[in-house]
Amino acid sequence: MKEHLISAQEIRLPNEFSIDNGCLTYRNVNLLELVKKHGTPLKFTFLPSITHKIKIMKDYFKLAFDVNNYRGRYRYYYCTKSSHFNHVLKTALLSDVGIEISSTCDTELISSLAKTGHLPPNVQIICNGYKTEDYLMGIFKLMRDKQCEILPIVDSKSELEHYIEHSKTSTNMSIGIRLNMSYIASYARESRFGLFPEDIIHHYNTSILGKGNLKLTTLHFFNDKGIENTDSYWTTLAEVIHFYCYLKKINPDLTTLDIGGGMPFKDNLDHNLHISELIFRIVSTIKEICTLEEVDEPDIITEFGKYTVAESTGTLFKILERKKGNKRDWAIIDGSFITHLPDTWAIKQNYPVLPDNKLKSDLIPYTLGGITCDSADFFPNNGDVEAIMLPDTCDEQFVAFFHTGAYQEALSGFGGINHCLIPAPKHIIIDENDLKEIAISTFSEQQSSQNMLEILGYQ
Repeated sequence: MKEHLISAQEIRLPNEFSIDNGCLTYRNVNLLELVKKHGTPLKFTFLPSITHKIKIMKDYFKLAFDVNNYRGRYRYYYCTKSSHFNHVLKTALLSDVGIEISSTCDTELISSLAKTGHLPPNVQIICNGYKTEDYLMGIFKLMRDKQCEILPIVDSKSELEHYIEHSKTSTNMSIGIRLNMSYIASYARESRFGLFPEDIIHHYNTSILGKGNLKLTTLHFFNDKGIENTDSYWTTLAEVIHFYCYLKKINPDLTTLDIGGGMPFKDNLDHNLHISELIFRIVSTIKEICTLEEVDEPDIITEFGKYTVAESTGTLFKILERKKGNKRDWAIIDGSFITHLPDTWAIKQNYPVLPDNKLKSDLIPYTLGGITCDSADFFPNNGDVEAIMLPDTCDEQFVAFFHTGAYQEALSGFGGINHCLIPAPKHIIIDENDLKEIAISTFSEQQSSQNMLEILGYQ
């Protein structure tokens, strides 16, 4: 931790930040120089962050396995729905990960990576989500192409019937089944996903047992609130592991527990997530219950999307004007939260926010307002953060939102039509070579009015 800023509270800057002559530097990139060259609004993606996050998680699991004498294996999967961009997938795949997909187009995305040589041999693809006819056709095509290992996760009885039929003409087809969590008394929400324990056992006994070409190898679950250090999460995890052990005793082919995703990311710079402690307790809990049940501990799969990619990206804006208000003072940005950071509007997501320049000036509180005509287009808006602290200056001012790399383009519709016809921002890619030298390239220019008019049928 290095320099600090005085905000609503003291914020000690993490090591990836520094202040150089009153300007904010992120991973040796001067953000003021970045916006001076490329303009605003601007998105940047720092690819080495993706590699770093994957390595950290693998190291945490390795340590937890070693300390607990855990005899299973760990496998990291990146889920594409967090960010489908080519540069993200190619970077993640360099770190020896599997891929989790959830739609028809995802299967074509995987085929595209294979054709260009960016899909490592024998990489495993987990197929989640509801399987439409087109999605199933894409899954079966990937199986026939044999360019990767396919593991469909069954979500319904009708889906299972498709695999039973397909297995008659295939060899050694493996599937997983998603567990519906609603059977757990402490689970707060009714879930539409997966099958109840009694249904899984019934379908195994009547449709899978004795079918030599079809094996149930994986039990999948996902906690709606993600992975968190709460009594509810640990109770839920224990219930799932006990069911895994029961199912393992009647199905020797069961080897893997997929604990899903939901690993938190840093939504503010002061947040100490203690991820290593979460991983240690997950591993020790699985080990303890399996030992009690006299069952071999399973291989563990995680599906981390937001954790993988969120902290790789930042979004930069220029302050257009400062306006005096009754209860709050406003700083108007040259973009829109509804368009450029829709999570801030839809689910009241927090992000770390810092001014880019003039950091030698005193800081005063502002609410940031977007340029749309919508009253909901402002930040912060969830009560967790009262205001954004900006330098008290009349000079040109820029502000940066960090850790914005997950879901934003998918939700706002990259290359499409956004609220009030606000264009998608310019997006640049930042990478490092072997000598840690920075290389910057443009992924996409700011969306043009002509492009939007063409989509709307005016040209």
